[in-house]
Parts: sequence; C-alpha cells; structure tokens
Amino acid sequence: MKIEKARRSQSKMRLALQGPAGSGKTFSALLVAYGICGSWDKIVVIDTEHGSANLYSHLGEYNIIALSKPYSPERYIQALELCHQMGAEVIIIDSISHEWDGQ
Repeated sequence: MKIEKARRSQSKMRLALQGPAGSGKTFSALLVAYGICGSWDKIVVIDTEHGSANLYSHLGEYNIIALSKPYSPERYIQALELCHQMGAEVIIIDSISHEWDGQ
C-alpha cells in the first residue's frame, strides 16, 4: 500500500442513458456527443432500432451504421472496429439490449 499523487490519464468516457421508449435517449445522446467532440462528423450511431437514429438528422450530419440481426457480440465488435477505422470520436450504441436478447 502506498500514497501516490493524483494524475490525469487519458481514458474513455462510458455513459449509459436509460428510460422508457420515447423518453429522448437517442436525442439526448446525440446532444451529449456533440458537446463532447464539437463535430457531427466525428459521431457514429450504431443503430439497431430500425433507422430511428435518422429521426434527428436535422441536428447535424452525423454517421449511422445500421446493425441488423444477428445481434451477437461479434457483430457489435465489427461495428465498433468500423467506427474506429473512420476516426469516430464518439460512438452511440442504440441499443445494446439486443445483444443479450438474441434474435
């Protein structure tokens, strides 16, 4: 056990938004994402909600990956790797619940 000085390190924020359908989770996530990076071009929504992320395209020109069945961890990982390759700074997964719900 030892005492150390606090130091800031580079770490990634992980934020979960929870609420009933229609409560504004996707809209809020997009506004938070823009607040984090300041550029719609650096935001990607991994959309498993049948294109619902398109509802907010009036906010700015963010990117969307339409993820369809099967909702396996491997498919989410592929989508995340694609986001990384294009230089995304903020990734919104809408929704992750399909991953454990299966088909």
